[in-house]
Amino acid sequence: MGSDFSVSYTLQEGVAMLQLRGRFDFSQYSVFKAEQERVTDRQDVRHIVMDFADLNYLDSAALGLLLVLQERARERDQSVTIRHARGLVRDILDVAHFDRLFVIED
Repeated sequence: MGSDFSVSYTLQEGVAMLQLRGRFDFSQYSVFKAEQERVTDRQDVRHIVMDFADLNYLDSAALGLLLVLQERARERDQSVTIRHARGLVRDILDVAHFDRLFVIED
């Protein structure tokens, strides 16, 4: 499996929707970091929704990056929600107890 990862976002009425696709692992650090900074640095963003519908894998480095995003958002009074995590991705989030750290919606 290659590095078929992408992240993009749309913004509507203070909500930034981050669409993550593919395999999210350490090799994608700079791609995700740049996008998360772009989103969290926007003063018009109040809520960040990460859509995991097309995400098929994440590793411990990716989990760490999600925690960094959560911290950056909290510092800026932004909230973060994870949506549509399924299969292996949902299992990984559950094992890591991310439901205690993030709002996770189906």
